[in-house]
Amino acid sequence: MEKLHIQPSELDRLPYFEFEYIVSIYNDILKDRKNNESTTYETERDKYNMNSLSRSANTQLSGAKLPKMPSIKLPKI
Repeated sequence: MEKLHIQPSELDRLPYFEFEYIVSIYNDILKDRKNNESTTYETERDKYNMNSLSRSANTQLSGAKLPKMPSIKLPKI
């Protein structure tokens, strides 16, 4: 939580317009923080998006041909 650097007793003694001004500043700080966190979350989510990672892995594997396993006959015991 953001520190307002004002004691609660000082808040009680403030005139209404100053209190409203402080609350609006605090709301602006919170909105900016929320926007920054949401953009950071979006970039991290896109960075580690499992759907795109699996799609890219499938396209890389589909182009590669795997060698066939040799057929070996085992003796019966």
